Amino acid sequence: MEYEDVTLDCKRLVGRQVKIRNAVAFFKSYVAKSWLLSAFAVNNVLNGNRALQGRVIYEDIPSGEKFLQPILDAMRQNREIDLLYTPFYRSAPKLHQVQPYAVKVNQRRWYLLARNSNGDKLFHLALDRMAKVEVADRYFEIDPAFDIDAYYDAAFGVITGMEEEYDIEKVRIRVYNDYHRADYLRTLPLHRSQIVIDSTPAYTIFEYRLRPTDDFLSAILALGADAEVLSPEWYRKYAIKEVKRILSRYKNV
Repeated sequence: MEYEDVTLDCKRLVGRQVKIRNAVAFFKSYVAKSWLLSAFAVNNVLNGNRALQGRVIYEDIPSGEKFLQPILDAMRQNREIDLLYTPFYRSAPKLHQVQPYAVKVNQRRWYLLARNSNGDKLFHLALDRMAKVEVADRYFEIDPAFDIDAYYDAAFGVITGMEEEYDIEKVRIRVYNDYHRADYLRTLPLHRSQIVIDSTPAYTIFEYRLRPTDDFLSAILALGADAEVLSPEWYRKYAIKEVKRILSRYKNV
């Protein structure tokens, strides 16, 4: 089984071992390919437990079924893509000629990180809003300074905040442990930068270093009354404003 510069030798060896050829190149790009190993591992486990068919279910990512493969092919060959795209705020598709830089999964959706052919800033396009994808005969050179880990380091999901020129800040939230919410965040952090500042039986204070965008606030508000934004002050006031807006939806209840 081969994926770019990685080859998985799947043989019936003692202990069902899997050999990774080109291991050095693989681990240098571990983050970029970790999703591949995860998918392979899950598939291997499920195949080894066929007796449990009908009793194991996982969340699918439907947007990757149609256009993910041609996009990956274009990335591998450094070829541009012509695609028809319809954002939610438009009724008709628009042609985009882009240079594919990377793909990312977020909230069960595949996103393409791309740049216009004229070399503008990077931006995201959701695969589930693409109507047509064609690999063009135009080749491009990827910016040698591009670093996918650095690009997403202070981002939450696919919203980097760079377009709106958000500053990277330290955000602190207090998560109450009435329903073990803090324990859940310890095992599945909201963001890679998450650290614990203080912890008591009643609550835990977490700190994040990122660009505090609307998407990150939405993730905090999704915790309901179990989470409270502490700082920065402007972000706390923004959270209060959003909570009041939520309450206004129930004013007639």
